[in-house]
Amino acid sequence: MVESLLFSIAEGVLGKIASPALQKAVAIYNFENQIQELRETLTAIKAVLLDAEEQKAKDHRLQVWLDGLQHVFYDAEDVLDELECEALRKQVISRYGCVRGKVHRFFSLSNPLILRAKLSHKVKEIRERLSRIAIDKDQFDLNVRRVDNGVAHMHSREMTYSYVNKSDVIGRDADKEEIIEMLMQPTDDKNLSVIPIVGMGGLGKTALAKLVYNDNRMKEQFELQLWVCVPKDFDLKKIIEGIIKDATSQSLSSFDIQQLQTCLQDTIKDKKYLLVLDDVWSKDRRRWKELRDLLSVGASESKIIVTTRSLEVASILGTHPAHNLKGLSHENSMALFKRWAFDEKEKEPCPELLKIGNDIVKKSLGVPLLLIILGSLLHAKDEEMYWAYIRDSKTWELVEVEKDVLPWKTLALSTSKTCGEDL
Repeated sequence: MVESLLFSIAEGVLGKIASPALQKAVAIYNFENQIQELRETLTAIKAVLLDAEEQKAKDHRLQVWLDGLQHVFYDAEDVLDELECEALRKQVISRYGCVRGKVHRFFSLSNPLILRAKLSHKVKEIRERLSRIAIDKDQFDLNVRRVDNGVAHMHSREMTYSYVNKSDVIGRDADKEEIIEMLMQPTDDKNLSVIPIVGMGGLGKTALAKLVYNDNRMKEQFELQLWVCVPKDFDLKKIIEGIIKDATSQSLSSFDIQQLQTCLQDTIKDKKYLLVLDDVWSKDRRRWKELRDLLSVGASESKIIVTTRSLEVASILGTHPAHNLKGLSHENSMALFKRWAFDEKEKEPCPELLKIGNDIVKKSLGVPLLLIILGSLLHAKDEEMYWAYIRDSKTWELVEVEKDVLPWKTLALSTSKTCGEDL
């Protein structure tokens, strides 16, 4: 069961923000943008709170971070309560302002302009404090968790597979040819040839590996093609199981490591294979050497493609210089965004939406997954205000700091519906 006090407080603050009373207060003082930014940052922090609570005993710095967060949460509640109260005060003045006596004197103590400036300053201060805390969380490598019916679950990594619809991948032809050229080159020694593809999350490393893997030249070049999505902890047993299962369609989860290594070597012995190890995180040289030794029984011309976000991982595993994946060109980015944001049957998208979309694409820095996420959020949305909200969102700052699309992925799951309703 979920027992995190901070998680409950965060849910309470988000609930207050979404309440009709506060939404009315926000509209009265024209604080929509400030409150929306506060909600976005709070949502991103809430996503990792359960993991933070579990890990705090191991890291004193994490406990300090959580203590600071608790203070901000309480202050945020106070500011939201004050905003709601002052909005009610303003409504009463508007309705009964001409009435003389105690009510009139009570509700006319503050100058409206000074009051609005004071509230605006308080909201801004809370938002800035929360943003700083959101940035600080990156030093702890926290995992996102979801909650279903009070039960917390780790946010599972998406397991990848080798199939790709080639028409869905835009602007990677040159990268594909460069990787294939390296794979086709003969090797002078018996060491396994390992080619790393490196780039930040969402750049399309897996998509590029799929394009290469499914190219007809690879099918002609290699007797065996294998694809494994690597566990984050580089669990050797699971990796071996994955290789065998992809090669033979047999599930050997009941086998011990001794039986698995024998089966693996029987499967690949003297065969020229292409193996993709997708999404490698571990920097453990010892585990990599163990796997490489087991894989070395294949034919000498066998090749391995590794996709990773880490240049250090690439240097540990790679025998070739890393292929550093770059962002898409603006032209290709725009083409990908339009494919996801607009209906294919729509011949001429609205010029104003295209203009805002162009600004969004510029901010996306050519990251394909980000373009797909945002295009999906905006698909079938005809309101310019909705598009402008995405363009002007403070979430861009979190993406820039974290060098990842996680803030947008989190917000796409948690706010896409409510954003549309609020706007």
